[in-house]
Amino acid sequence: MDKHEDEVVIETEGLHTLSAETQQDPPTTQQQQQQQQLYRYGFWDKEMAKTRSMLFSAIVLPLVYTALLLWLCLSLFYGSLITNNTISKVRVTAVNLDVGGSVGRGLISGIEAANAANPNHLDWDFGSPLGSDEDARSWVLDEQSWAVLLVSANASSALTRALHDGIASYNPLGAVTLYYASARNQITVSSKVLPSILATVNPLLSQAGVNNTAIFLASVDSNGGALQTALRCPQCLAAPLALNSVDLIPFDSATANGSVTVGLISLLTFAFSIFQILRGAALLMSAQLRLKSVLVFRTISSLIAYLFMALWYTLINLAFGVPMQRYFGSSGFVVFWLLNFCTMGAVGLPLESLFTFVGLKWGGYFLSFWIFVNVSGAFNSFDLMSDFFQYGYAFPFYHTIQAARTIIFGTKSHLGLNFGVLILWMIAGLLGMYTITAWRVKRNLRTGIHVVP
Repeated sequence: MDKHEDEVVIETEGLHTLSAETQQDPPTTQQQQQQQQLYRYGFWDKEMAKTRSMLFSAIVLPLVYTALLLWLCLSLFYGSLITNNTISKVRVTAVNLDVGGSVGRGLISGIEAANAANPNHLDWDFGSPLGSDEDARSWVLDEQSWAVLLVSANASSALTRALHDGIASYNPLGAVTLYYASARNQITVSSKVLPSILATVNPLLSQAGVNNTAIFLASVDSNGGALQTALRCPQCLAAPLALNSVDLIPFDSATANGSVTVGLISLLTFAFSIFQILRGAALLMSAQLRLKSVLVFRTISSLIAYLFMALWYTLINLAFGVPMQRYFGSSGFVVFWLLNFCTMGAVGLPLESLFTFVGLKWGGYFLSFWIFVNVSGAFNSFDLMSDFFQYGYAFPFYHTIQAARTIIFGTKSHLGLNFGVLILWMIAGLLGMYTITAWRVKRNLRTGIHVVP
């Protein structure tokens, strides 16, 4: 094999030398004729007939391919959004610690009645074994539920006591608490979870407050002293029950939107740019290198390029205020950098292996498809999408977004799984690149012509 490779090198070097010498020679008669014929014809001239016949394959077919790809990609993306108004898979939990009290009993009954009247409702769970505020917080932080609605213990008796004793410090917000974590997915929480819960619970609390006040006033109708005592707690009569919303992990960085959405698309497109840059190096030297040297060069150059670009991407995030120290402290920057490096490798190396096979002619098509496949299975919550889009669990973007939320905001950690999946994609991309490059080198040796796709 070494002998054949040396022959290819010699032949290739000879061609390069010949090409350089040709460029230094004065123009030939044929070149002069071609220069004289520049810009001489109209589009419909007979001399352009052959060129016009080539337009179909040069323009029309690529446009048809692009249109078909557009339908495929947008159908995939819009398909991930089409069931977004169906919230029946979004689980939330209601816990009544007001045992025997009218507040808890009435609220739970009201939610059940609202669910019966509206088939498109949240997946309310009334049977979770939560017995305290701490349990409710842990339930949300462990991502067992998108939110927990907790009716405080003795909520009914606390209100009754405040009315009868005129306790001015009574806080209506202490009766019912809603725990959630918007950083888990700020779009799902703000557009689906909170609006649905608030639309159901707030009217029930208002009506329960009105009923409680009416019952109390009827009971003290002839007792002026009891009414005067109750007036020392005006909120006990006007609005005795209110919902206290607690965001346990707030999505409080606007610039972090880029880190979990559009920024990932930029990582993918820049990975494609890196391949184009490294392809230029392949045109310069790969014809002279043995297969082992080609594979080592492509591996090291790609990984170093990804590491470098991931560093700049991470620095840009840091410069625009994306927090990276909440979960890992001062090491957060390095962890986020490594995450971005693995992401570029996970999306870039499969591109390299494919382009090594099909060439850049079809590169743009697969790049578009690769973007939409990753985006459609990652940017939205699986609870809002049809089951088909759970393929996203196996693709890079989903795991990068989940890991980024952990590093930036401190959501539940799945970092072992996230980095594991990304590294598996990197390994698959490298193996594909090795296999296809070896096939191309052997094919070039048989033909005696060095072809770079």
